[in-house]
Amino acid sequence: MRRVALGIVAGCALLVVELAGRVFAGVPTVPELIQDRLVQLLPGPVFSFVLDRLLYLGKPLLFASLLLLQLLLAGVGGVLYSRWRQPVALAGLPWLMTGLLLLLVTGQGLFAGSVGVALVELLAFAAYAAGLEVYSTGRREHSAPATDGGASVEAPSDRAVADRRVVIGGSLTFLASLLLGRQIVGTLPSLPPRAVSTPDSSSPSSPALSTPAAAPAAETMVTPPSDFYVVSKNLIDPVVDASTWQLSVGGLVSHSLRLSYADILRLPAQDTYRTLECISNEVGGDLISNGLWTGVRLADVLKLAGVQSRAMTVHFTSVDGYTENMSLAKALDPSTLLAYKLDGQPLPSKHGFPLRVLGTGTYGMKNPKWLTRIDVVETGQPGFWESQGWNEQAIVQTMSRIDQPPDGAVLRAATTVIQGIAFAGSRGIQRVEVSTDGGTSWKPAVIQQPLSSNTWVFWHFTWQPPRAGSYTLVVRATDGTGQVQTSRQTDTYPDGATGYHQVDVRVAV
Repeated sequence: MRRVALGIVAGCALLVVELAGRVFAGVPTVPELIQDRLVQLLPGPVFSFVLDRLLYLGKPLLFASLLLLQLLLAGVGGVLYSRWRQPVALAGLPWLMTGLLLLLVTGQGLFAGSVGVALVELLAFAAYAAGLEVYSTGRREHSAPATDGGASVEAPSDRAVADRRVVIGGSLTFLASLLLGRQIVGTLPSLPPRAVSTPDSSSPSSPALSTPAAAPAAETMVTPPSDFYVVSKNLIDPVVDASTWQLSVGGLVSHSLRLSYADILRLPAQDTYRTLECISNEVGGDLISNGLWTGVRLADVLKLAGVQSRAMTVHFTSVDGYTENMSLAKALDPSTLLAYKLDGQPLPSKHGFPLRVLGTGTYGMKNPKWLTRIDVVETGQPGFWESQGWNEQAIVQTMSRIDQPPDGAVLRAATTVIQGIAFAGSRGIQRVEVSTDGGTSWKPAVIQQPLSSNTWVFWHFTWQPPRAGSYTLVVRATDGTGQVQTSRQTDTYPDGATGYHQVDVRVAV
């Protein structure tokens, strides 16, 4: 075990170099380079379960797990080093295996096609080998001369000195790796605020006696960009320099295009309110937001390139390697935009700066961020999430949600306002109904005028509890085509969650 421990301590030096390369030079770490492949290999239902339970913690935990795996493998290297003292080989062979085998097998290519990755990894493995040599040499230097038939005996005081060197060195490098890792992960995003009102309980007409202590603030029709939900396949999202960025348009077109950010801004712009929802949003979940977007029509860009007659599909590629498809018919629809502003300001980096796709009627996965290439093709390869089994069309399921009162609220036996949101993508919402008896009977709610035909609606229902006791409040919506929201409860994978949202409340005397 001592040899394994020495290997792990030396492995901390490897992590420090690798993480420092990411923080100070922007060179991606090996865990980041292989995580996309791991996510794609993970069965869709398993991924959905993990996302539903961990939300934004999933990727940092995967990153930390892969770093821990590196340390465990470094411990194995410590055992090998004790039997085969070749520090150059212990640095060179793992480096070659990482760059020529591991990254190649995971689809990243030789050293991920990056000189920076090759250099940082070489330095990291060199630091590992050096750490093994220093810590092992420290123990050998403090061994006493051979006695008792040739066996060496280590003096207790000398052993303490050597162990202290390992403890101090290991602690410092481990602490440095923790700090650098925290710098990489950054500030974890919080959940978007749930639309919950917190009335003044001192008012006689106030419906709430008590609500959960963590009840978030009320939501508005337009979600502030800072509160907009964020879901990404990346541990670290790309930061794109607009001055060097270009949008390439190719494939089955009359002439290829390379458009700069300035070229995009010169095209006719369009403002639109639009709601985005993640396909991983659970019934009653928070992965849905509404914003004011500004962008250019995708159709205008395609017309500049000249689409050929046999084209059927538009294939998108993003800076981070994310891919997605859209039918040509939908791409030529005037409502499909290439957005570059949110709430009147340039897109925040986490939402796709400098350019993202903004369609209608589909979940967020069909709207790639950090767009860098458009290829017009006959048939496209499955997109990033489709390759894992998620629905290729990703049409938004009709959803409705109760935001007030929150689940577990205690209400006065007085007039209570039940309210929330409903959304059905481009189909719109025709009707919202509320049940106060667990779904036995239904009554219509009042729907507030939506900001556009592609946004959520706010609704409210005034309820007078007949008596004290426990109640189950349920909501359902009818989309613009007259189709009532299904009551069938399904998980988010692979088509998006379905079912009625309900909350349990208690009415006090």
